[in-house]
Amino acid sequence: MLTACASAIPVGVPAPANGATPAVAAPGAAPVVSPVLRWPVRTAEHVDLWLHAFALLSTDTARVRLYRTGYRDSLVVVRNQQNVLTSLDANQATLAKGMALTGGYLSAQFLPFEFTNWDAMKYAIERFLQYGGDPRRAPDRETQVRVALIGSMFPTAADREWLRLFLAGVLDERERFFAAEYSQQMRTRAPVVTAVDSLWQQVYRAKFERFLNNTSQRQGDLLLSLPIGGEGRTAPGSTRRTMVAVPFPARRADAVEALYVLAHEITGSLVGTVVADNTTPAEQRAGTADRYVSMGQVQAGAMLLAIIAPELRDGYVRYYVEQGNLRRAGTTYAARFDESFALPPAIRDALQRQIDIILSGI
Repeated sequence: MLTACASAIPVGVPAPANGATPAVAAPGAAPVVSPVLRWPVRTAEHVDLWLHAFALLSTDTARVRLYRTGYRDSLVVVRNQQNVLTSLDANQATLAKGMALTGGYLSAQFLPFEFTNWDAMKYAIERFLQYGGDPRRAPDRETQVRVALIGSMFPTAADREWLRLFLAGVLDERERFFAAEYSQQMRTRAPVVTAVDSLWQQVYRAKFERFLNNTSQRQGDLLLSLPIGGEGRTAPGSTRRTMVAVPFPARRADAVEALYVLAHEITGSLVGTVVADNTTPAEQRAGTADRYVSMGQVQAGAMLLAIIAPELRDGYVRYYVEQGNLRRAGTTYAARFDESFALPPAIRDALQRQIDIILSGI
């Protein structure tokens, strides 16, 4: 039986310089320092706020979902019940049209990982807009770097105008709905956080450790996110530690789903190189290679689990088949998985070799 663990640590909470987790000492006693948590389970309200706003504007038709299945529809019901209308709703058509013209501003979805909280992120975006996207106008080096980063995601005047409208909508959404809804969800899902933390820290982190260490992911954060679907998100984070955002399960019984998406995400860095080495320039120009990368990430996660935690592989297969609503009468989950996420043999074999090499390393 899993035992209770501490709740997730919000991103932005200071930690000791050595990475240890602070603990409260008795009055007059020496400070108590708990063992280092190399991959703590965390939450991040500003990440969820930003992705929540994108989810409300997006039509998610990807085979592996960017956002939790039914996320937007479920929130529409809640917002209607509360009679909530924000400027994000009022400008929905304009913002959605802008996203369609730019492919969804996909890189901008990773922006919040660069900041520890909403105030820091909001400040950087406002300075970017104030300086017209020109980092040379910023007064200090840190602000210049932030302005340049945001500028890489919103390079044109039209992009900056879209961002200005989007930011206004996010601010209104936060004040009128999201902050209260997020707080309620954190209270409701506290037992789920405990279940994920226990499952990860006490059972599975040790099984993932060799792969994480040998792929330069020794330090990181496992981020539970309300809007995210099976695609997950991975970014260096503001501290340059690997930050992997995975779906926030709705029930304790579903805690293992967070680990399915973790497996999918931490193998992602291998897939692009393998696909590039095993596709032609013509396939890369045609977008075929991009499709192989998406399929390859799903397959690589299953390959990894088959070796380090074989008891999770069947659940992983079922999860990704159901994520894309790919189940079909008369077929097993395993057969539907192999059919839906099929790869050329050369790519599949190369992925398996890479995973084997990494796990055989010291």
